[in-house]
Amino acid sequence: MKLSGYGYVFTMGMQKAMAYRADFFLGLFSCLFPIIMQVYLWSALYAAGAADANGYTYEQMILYTLLAGVTARIVAAGFENEVAGDIKDGGLSRYLIRPVSYSGYCFARFLGSKAADIGLLLAVTAAVLAGSARVLGVPFPPVRLGLYGLSLVGALALNFSIFYTVALLGFWLTEIRQLFGTISIVIMVVSGGVFPLDIFGPAAAAAVQVLPFGYTTQFCVNIVNGRLAPGQIGRGFAVQWAWVAGFTLLYRLLWRRGARRYTAVGG
Repeated sequence: MKLSGYGYVFTMGMQKAMAYRADFFLGLFSCLFPIIMQVYLWSALYAAGAADANGYTYEQMILYTLLAGVTARIVAAGFENEVAGDIKDGGLSRYLIRPVSYSGYCFARFLGSKAADIGLLLAVTAAVLAGSARVLGVPFPPVRLGLYGLSLVGALALNFSIFYTVALLGFWLTEIRQLFGTISIVIMVVSGGVFPLDIFGPAAAAAVQVLPFGYTTQFCVNIVNGRLAPGQIGRGFAVQWAWVAGFTLLYRLLWRRGARRYTAVGG
């Protein structure tokens, strides 16, 4: 498929997402409750001197809580059920007989479906940062804000690669869609979308630096709140894109093997 074709898929994905604006706003509103609860929880723990946060100051922890929820929402997948459905129900056949990269098609549709969401969520992020600068007194150097934006690009690519890889297991598993809810919750936690995992000590911090999941949320947020030195940020970008490349190779391998055993049923 030519680039213009992927642009059309991107546009169609954006139009489809805009047709369900109520779902997005309800989802955004519902994600505010756990964030507010965590803010009150951490505030109480720090006020009582009971917070053992492995070096996170109160300001850094509150900022982390606010930004992690928004960042996790920005990079969230959501397309995996469609991939599993195409494999199970036979809809994949219409892509196999056309000169189109199915992964490229899914990625263009994924970006299109998130374009409007990302624009609004970045506005929310800007409001959070402005409020934090005023209330918490936390400075935000423009360089770190720019690096945060770049890290979101890598986080989007990485999260897509992870969930696309998992979705392709549908070639071998009869019903994988039932697992996506559990997988999404687990990845939300291990990515640092709920709280920073390095509060559990050096071993957890080392695991976060090696495993891919933290580079979809925790790495991005810690760029902004000043937890990472310039050298750590550079290494983080290298590891983030290394995992993107690794999962890309993995899902291409799964695709080649799965397409050979694919049998269309229905569609």
